[in-house]
Amino acid sequence: LHILSTFPLAVPLEWNIFMIFGLLFLFGHYGDTSFSTLDEPLLIAILAVTCVGFPVLGNFRPDLISFLPSMRYYAGNWATSQWLFRHGCEKRLNAGIVKAAPIVTEQLAKFYEDDLIDVLLYKGLAFRSMHSHGRALNGLSARAVDDIEEYDVREGELVAGVVLGYNFGDGHFHDERLLAAVQERCDFAEGELRVVTLESQPANDGRQHYRIFDAATGLVDEGHVRVADMIGQQPWLDGLPFPVHE
Repeated sequence: LHILSTFPLAVPLEWNIFMIFGLLFLFGHYGDTSFSTLDEPLLIAILAVTCVGFPVLGNFRPDLISFLPSMRYYAGNWATSQWLFRHGCEKRLNAGIVKAAPIVTEQLAKFYEDDLIDVLLYKGLAFRSMHSHGRALNGLSARAVDDIEEYDVREGELVAGVVLGYNFGDGHFHDERLLAAVQERCDFAEGELRVVTLESQPANDGRQHYRIFDAATGLVDEGHVRVADMIGQQPWLDGLPFPVHE
């Protein structure tokens, strides 16, 4: 009833219908079946790894396991990134990479004026800022470049969706590995493309690990941000100094 009564933003609706069906199928129709009926060693081993091993490891080492098998999806924070292109440089993705579609700004240009395109793209950043990790990305972007006004800020998911044709909300799809592949094909100069990556919070630590990369020179900065610091601030950071920790 809860699933049916809410509109799940950024979640496939058919997924929720499937979950309702699975609930009734597993705990309704087969609700009387107990764990004692499970006697196949191979199946027990597979279930132990997938249902216990992956979630436990993924919660303590989120850098090793995707948030999906870790059962952490949309639970507080997850791995994310922001890509900062110096004005005009984003178009080089079209020239250097074979893709199914052009960059998003050119897709939207067929329907909207330039000012409205910016509004639509930055609505995604505003939504991200409602989460603690989005506020961290905003503050870290100010550390990544000298003047944020000289750059077009893009969601990592948006870049992965264009370049790879897939992202599914997992920041591991658009971290330094995708940056290296993009740089190999587009050859950005130093300062033309900076990427801020933010790993999700381990279960035993109140911090998130961040790294800042330049497409041409590699790692620029890294450290940690405290989740409590982000929760205590407004989505726009309110002009406060951004707290980072080694």
